[in-house]
Amino acid sequence: MVIINTKYGAFEGFTHKNLDLFLGIPYAYPPIGHRRFKHASPIYSYNTFVDATQFRAIPPQPFNKLETFFSTRKQKFQPNEDCLHLNIWRQSTGKAKKPVIIYFYGGGFINGHGSAELYTPEHIVEQHDVIVITFNYRLGALGFLDWSYFNAHNDKNNGLSDQIAVLKWVAHFIKYFGGDPDNVTLWGQSAGSMSIQALMQQPQLDHYYHQVMLLSGILQLDSAKTGMMKAQHFDDLMQQHFSGKSINGLDDQAILQLMAYDAEARGKSKGLELIYQPIKDSKMCRPLSEFNKPLVLSYTKDEGDCYIRNESRKLSPQRFVDVMKLNHIHVDFSRVQTGKQQAHVVTELYFKQPTFMLLQQMSNNSYRWLLRFDWARPEHVHFASAYHILDLVFWFGKMDIIQGHSIKLSNNEFELSKRMISDLVYYARTGTMPYEPYSINHLEPHVYK
Repeated sequence: MVIINTKYGAFEGFTHKNLDLFLGIPYAYPPIGHRRFKHASPIYSYNTFVDATQFRAIPPQPFNKLETFFSTRKQKFQPNEDCLHLNIWRQSTGKAKKPVIIYFYGGGFINGHGSAELYTPEHIVEQHDVIVITFNYRLGALGFLDWSYFNAHNDKNNGLSDQIAVLKWVAHFIKYFGGDPDNVTLWGQSAGSMSIQALMQQPQLDHYYHQVMLLSGILQLDSAKTGMMKAQHFDDLMQQHFSGKSINGLDDQAILQLMAYDAEARGKSKGLELIYQPIKDSKMCRPLSEFNKPLVLSYTKDEGDCYIRNESRKLSPQRFVDVMKLNHIHVDFSRVQTGKQQAHVVTELYFKQPTFMLLQQMSNNSYRWLLRFDWARPEHVHFASAYHILDLVFWFGKMDIIQGHSIKLSNNEFELSKRMISDLVYYARTGTMPYEPYSINHLEPHVYK
């Protein structure tokens, strides 16, 4: 047992293998009742002793087969709308004022949670004296539908508001856990990376963080008009399938069912159409080209192979063209006939090209670094290419997940993971990378392989 006493409340965690863990801390009031469709309300004081000894509920979401694949054991987490909790890992010993890393999970804004096995950062914290925080944010319609369409007192971008509440909680409390509120790194992958970019456009949040690391995901905001149209479509589906009910009469399972109807109506997209995502609003007033904090961008060599893994999983050429148009990407019908061609387009035009474009837009920022993850085992069906999400195994040091798929690893893989973790922590500690920054004279990424 380990207890943190503050004038705003006490937190009970536990020690495991020389690490202190504080799990399931509520960082905002439960988004239920009158708070259900509104922005998060951060908690700044606790009237009761906070039991932080176990993970809590995860956000309601559809089944995620990727989470099952990237696990070594069965994990059963209960979904509940009362899900706004965060988790803290730190060394039991070590210095005060540790650098703080906040991890934003991906999952297409419909899946993910801060207690997934892939994201628990014990290997990072075992090796380095830092604090790592994971957390839950609302997903799908509950997190990213424009609920103001139904009632002017409701909000949009509720999932983003959850993330902002975490930043505010960390600024208020992390010093009591030994963290340095003046050295906070935002680190996210895929939808988590996109979320951070939405926060980067809000200058009023600048004092909450100091550098960012973005893995495999460049933000495309929905316009306010598009957000309203999506809400109207959701309302139409509600009237069709739950006639006579208001949004307040729908439980989380009904909302998940409506999300499934929504996806079915739009057609297959292999996860390449983000039905729910951040919506542009007046707070996002700074172009990313004007962002001047340290920035690391990273992508994997074969991102698209996660979405179109083989010929049997490809989309029809016309459907693929249509899905790409939804992402403002125009491709030649004749060049997306095979699964390999479709995966290549996803890698090059959905991930790689936007990454380089964002770097180039930030030409006035001298603190930019570009990384690429190349590791693969061509002889193994599950790891034949460096696809989207595979790099996280190495960033988090979860080599046992790969070994669980009957693959023998060499010392090279373990050393690669250690090097990536070391680079992450060096960046969190100093705001720089041990590599040459991206510039007109240095356009190539640093490669992990």
